[in-house]
Formats: sequence, structure tokens, C-alpha cells
Amino acid sequence: MEDGTPGAVIDVALFRLRRIWSRPLRARKAADPQRPVQMSNVMVVHAVHKLSLDVAEVTVGAVAEQLDVDPSTASRLVNDAIGAGLVTREESEVDARRARLVLSAPGRRVLEAVVRYRRAYLDGLMAGWDRADREAFARLLTRFAEAATARPADSAALDRLIAEALEGGGALEGGGTDTPVASGTVPAPGDPVVPPPGTRSGTVPDGGTADPARGAATRP
Repeated sequence: MEDGTPGAVIDVALFRLRRIWSRPLRARKAADPQRPVQMSNVMVVHAVHKLSLDVAEVTVGAVAEQLDVDPSTASRLVNDAIGAGLVTREESEVDARRARLVLSAPGRRVLEAVVRYRRAYLDGLMAGWDRADREAFARLLTRFAEAATARPADSAALDRLIAEALEGGGALEGGGTDTPVASGTVPAPGDPVVPPPGTRSGTVPDGGTADPARGAATRP
């Protein structure tokens, strides 16, 4: 494997960056102070807010898609956020058979606090950068995120590559039929796209997505 290509460098950087927002999700020790709300609650708050900007009514199904989790998991997360008083369930104005999700007043305040903290933290990381560098980084990172959203990683292809590797050869050693994309190269349409190490399908880095972040976003 080539380690000096732009793709390889970005791969390593993304693996390191995931710790920024995933660290708060780790279980705390018994002696640590209790969190006022769980990070999973914040993820739902972000999802409901983001969706409310794009759709007339936010449903559990929409939250599941936004967080990239299955409907049963989304239902549990939404119920937890409702129990924490951050989200409320109201009757749909479109279809009386379903409910819509809206942020409560505490939910809006929590969202504002989290966004304010995260943006101040990121600004602090770049405090010593030139303005031109900060603007260029923001522009290119946005462009990168949009490309990743438009062409998500093929988790099924990754599963096949891992299965072949476990069998003692396969694509990761050049012996399989599905050759992985080398770091720093641009795959042809239809080729499998291998996500960075540490990325799991169906999980949400808190961002964010950033946008979390489908963006932590959704990641806080």
C-alpha cells in the first residue's frame, strides 16, 4: 500500500478526526459526573432540527434515514429524547394516523449550546491559521463532504473484501476479483468504494456530524 498519496494521508486524518466527536459517546466511569443528557439525545435533536429545515413534518422514519440507522433503533432513540424532554410528539397536520416530531424549548436550547460549543472549539483549533487557510479548508472540506454524501461508501463491497481477506488472500492481497481502490486514486463508476478504517455502516459519528456529522449530522 502507498502511504504518501493524498488519499492515504486523508484516510489517516479522518481516522484521527473521528475521535473528536466519538469520544463523548464512550461510557463514563462510575465516579464521573452524570451527563445532563445522553449524546444519543443530542444526535436526535440535531436530526429533528436538520430535517425540519427541509421537510414539512419530521417522522421517526425520516430520523432513521438521517441518522443512517434502522427504524427500530431510531424509534428507541426518539423515545429516549422524548423522555429527556428534548423532543415532543405532536399530531400530524397532514395525516392523522401518524405523528410529527418537533423540538421542545429545552431541546432548542440544548441544540444552541452544543452548536455554540463545537464551533468555538473548531475556531480554537484554527486560531493560529491565516484567514486564507481557514477559508480554503472550509471550502475544500465542504466540497469533500458533498462528494462523500453524493457517493456513499459501498459497505457490501467492504464486507466482501474483509471476508476474502479472512479466507487467506482475496482482494486485499491482490488475489481476488474485487480489487480495492488504491489510496489516492479515483475509482471508475461502479467500482466498490472502501470507507476509511474505523467506519461502520449504520453508525453515526456524533456530527457530524458533524454534520455527528450524512453529515455528525446531523453529527452535533
